[in-house]
Amino acid sequence: MNTRDETAMPDMFVELSQKALDMMNRVREALFTLNSPLALRLNANCDTLGREISKAEAKCNAELMVGTGIMSSAMRLAFVREAQRCGRLGRIIHQLRSIATCIHEVSGKVTAEDVAAFKPLYLMAEVQLKDAVLSILRGDEKMAYGVQRMDDDLDARYLQEMENIYRQAADSMFLDFRTGTSLLFILRSIERIGDHAKQLAIPSFHLLER
Repeated sequence: MNTRDETAMPDMFVELSQKALDMMNRVREALFTLNSPLALRLNANCDTLGREISKAEAKCNAELMVGTGIMSSAMRLAFVREAQRCGRLGRIIHQLRSIATCIHEVSGKVTAEDVAAFKPLYLMAEVQLKDAVLSILRGDEKMAYGVQRMDDDLDARYLQEMENIYRQAADSMFLDFRTGTSLLFILRSIERIGDHAKQLAIPSFHLLER
């Protein structure tokens, strides 16, 4: 017999996803302007938000352990999905923190023109995250698969831009190896955000349905 109160269904994703979207917007500002002081503040902000998301994920997992045998299948699925979504948000915040760290590393060594090619990729990843969140909140499976298609495009652009950075580094465009590496890390983190956004959206419609 189920004894758990069904009103205790998890609802942390709405608030945490909005915080993640806000953080992505702020990191975009730091990247596009190569604002080192802002990047340092965002590094700390990402660390704080990451801990908040980890606590939410841990809370869901704890509820699942305590509720074994007395939790309805619908409620169990809700907690599993919430834990999964928090995990993905946490990975996205980790990548944003990496971008903020690298912005601080390259500030003063490159110009906004040097990272101009990153802008469309970052904006694509940002749209992916927004659409992934909306697909979940609206229960829109078509939108979720649209995120997957956007990620395929982002991956192709990522590979092209990575080749450009290697070529520029070989031409001694950068002042040092560390600067080129930091730019590659920024690019890689943008690509990973797109991947996590895709994984946030798609499994939400199939997890534990079999």
